Amino acid sequence: MKSTAIAAALCAITMSPAHALELLVPAYFYPIDDGSSYWQSLTDSAPEVGITAILNPDSGPGSALDTNYTAVVGSLQAAGGRVIGYVHTSYGARSAATVRAEIDRYYALYGVDGIFIDEMSNDTAHLGYYQSLHDYIRGLDGSGFIVGNPGTQTAQDYLATADVLVTFESPAAEYAGYEADAWTQTQDASRFAHLVYEVPDAAAMQDVIARARAMNVGHVYVTDDDISNPWDTLPTYWAAQTAAVAAVPEPSAWATLAAGLGLIGARLRRRH
Repeated sequence: MKSTAIAAALCAITMSPAHALELLVPAYFYPIDDGSSYWQSLTDSAPEVGITAILNPDSGPGSALDTNYTAVVGSLQAAGGRVIGYVHTSYGARSAATVRAEIDRYYALYGVDGIFIDEMSNDTAHLGYYQSLHDYIRGLDGSGFIVGNPGTQTAQDYLATADVLVTFESPAAEYAGYEADAWTQTQDASRFAHLVYEVPDAAAMQDVIARARAMNVGHVYVTDDDISNPWDTLPTYWAAQTAAVAAVPEPSAWATLAAGLGLIGARLRRRH
């Protein structure tokens, strides 16, 4: 059993080369006082690391323009960041016409770079609903960045509905036992995102990011905020997280790890 596990780990390493990550940040903080400083931190970090901020004025775009958001959206975009608008779909039960109207308002009011589709079903019975939303966004903006959030494992067919699928959104205690679907390992890492909260400190954050890389994930966000509202602040270790995400492990480090695992596996095989 041990030699089988070592072989599986070695195979995963050789098939999943090290890759840079990007940050997918649920920026659900109003841009005044502390919220303004959080948006400024996103803008300051954007030249150094890929950042996509999810804009959410009122569980959607709201009914009218809020100029406080206009300013921070424009600043982040000018710094090289991406801003996408939050809509929710009630797992396919919400009226598609209502969702489309909110998508229209995001583009009209804030000039967003795409859409974040929350409460996405992972049931293939709803695939047509999400495909139609995908096609609608593409009709408005041919390069619009579409992120779908089932928040857990999902059917491979859902790749057709979004550029990125969030396949984990839960606390750190659950992340330790989470295993990605096997089919995700054959796709480009940029197609997947993990959002992990209640991660207490920078060391634990580093462990989460390493685990995300190992599971072939290209977008992450890790925070020490708690379940009451995990997306209303930036983490206390924001600077350390941006540095960790931007860094790509040296190929030599991966080669050394692979060689070490291979040696352990050989020793285990000799014992049987």
